[in-house]
Amino acid sequence: MALIELGRPELILLTPLFITLTLASHYFAQKIKRSLEVFHYPPVPRLVRMAMKKGVQRSTWRNISLALKLIIIMLVTFSLANPTLFTFSEINETMDVSMVMEKDVAGEIILVLDVSASMGLRDVFPSRLEAAKNILVEFIQNSSQNVRFGVVAFDSEIKDSVFLTEDKNKVTSSIENLTATEGTPCLEEFTDIGRGLQTSVDLLTFQASSNKSRAVILVSDGFANYGYPNPIESVYQATGRANNVGVPIYTLHVARMGQDSNDELMRSIADATHGKFMSSTSVEELRDILNTIGKYYVPTHEWSAKVQVKTTVPVRTELGFMLMFGAAAVVLALWIGNYRHYKTSF
Repeated sequence: MALIELGRPELILLTPLFITLTLASHYFAQKIKRSLEVFHYPPVPRLVRMAMKKGVQRSTWRNISLALKLIIIMLVTFSLANPTLFTFSEINETMDVSMVMEKDVAGEIILVLDVSASMGLRDVFPSRLEAAKNILVEFIQNSSQNVRFGVVAFDSEIKDSVFLTEDKNKVTSSIENLTATEGTPCLEEFTDIGRGLQTSVDLLTFQASSNKSRAVILVSDGFANYGYPNPIESVYQATGRANNVGVPIYTLHVARMGQDSNDELMRSIADATHGKFMSSTSVEELRDILNTIGKYYVPTHEWSAKVQVKTTVPVRTELGFMLMFGAAAVVLALWIGNYRHYKTSF
């Protein structure tokens, strides 16, 4: 497909005027040529040429010259109107696009929050727990409507829990009402991370849909000093159960100081369950880290597909100079014809 655009279309309206002037000038030019004919040929040769029907040839040329003059006028007029030719070409490109099956969308997520006394420390503003709560609420509100959330809050025991639900208001309200346990961190604190994880896995196993993927997000400073038979073994039992049922655990480490903090334990939990360890010391970093989960894709079945993309690219060509060149060529042809028939340049 091709389109022509005129930069100064108002000049086309002057075409009838230019044609009228051309016809008038052609008429007077022919009268002048006939009056000059006597100076180019003596009377006898002129009669001979007329006898050889030279007049018929000149009559034909007069019509041709008029047509050439009209062509010149049209070419010059359109050239001054600044015409531009637009053509469109298609470019085909093949690219690899990452694909994820529908069943790989993590449609069920349990948020496991540590509410022990150490989560009330203010090394992360406004506190470890409050910073995590703000980001998780935003995370839930921006999630897909098809994702179901559950909540497990713990210290040495389960403080609160919400079964899997699509009611985001219920989930966010539960999170916003959580507070850190009162007590002196480290001295009067008991944190059983293993129990919190086991409870979250039990909730997913009990309520999970067969056609949806599942995930657990653990938010804690990593300090564990309580559990059966011991704090670390309790964690290993929970990660083993999560691994057996195919539930990845994403661990979000919220702490800046080394006090009551164990990022190595959080990292080992993520590695043991094919999840992802995320560490942060500010609200902005927490928000960016949670975005790594993206649209809740669990990397269990991904592949690349080749997709052909067609792009239409416009090509712009200025016609003004081409038309002027054509007009100059026609002027040259008109001059040669006039000189051949009348020994004049007009």
